[in-house]
Amino acid sequence: MKLGYRLALAAMLLLSGAAEVYSQTSLAGRWVWKQSVQRNKSQVQFSLVIHREGNRIRGVYSVDEFINGEWQGEDGNQTPFRGRVTRAGAEIEFDPDATVPGYEQNVRYTPPTDGRKPAVAILTLRGGTLLWRTVEGTIERVPAQVTLRRERVRR
Repeated sequence: MKLGYRLALAAMLLLSGAAEVYSQTSLAGRWVWKQSVQRNKSQVQFSLVIHREGNRIRGVYSVDEFINGEWQGEDGNQTPFRGRVTRAGAEIEFDPDATVPGYEQNVRYTPPTDGRKPAVAILTLRGGTLLWRTVEGTIERVPAQVTLRRERVRR
């Protein structure tokens, strides 16, 4: 009986540890990069919300401006993306010209239909951070490479 109890306890500890490791290595969630704050100057914030479905991901990114900690937008913005999971993270495609108001729901990415190529970024998990590297295209006011931190959900 004692052996069964110990095995059950060991299994519980192993599973709870696996859940903790998964949460630290999962792409899914909200990630944020903020430009350094300078008094009375514009600060850019770049946010990603990632949803994972098997080896595919989708989501939206947004670029917001703050001055002295106050948001300078009206309704926000969001740009949808889609991609595939790789060994170290993911590769995504998006259309920086397909930005929609932040209040729109269930926004999905559709590739450009006017002959333009989609923009491409590589996402790499590094410990508790996510490295974004734009390899094709640009996002206005966001450097080609930034390190995002996971934003914790407040309960």
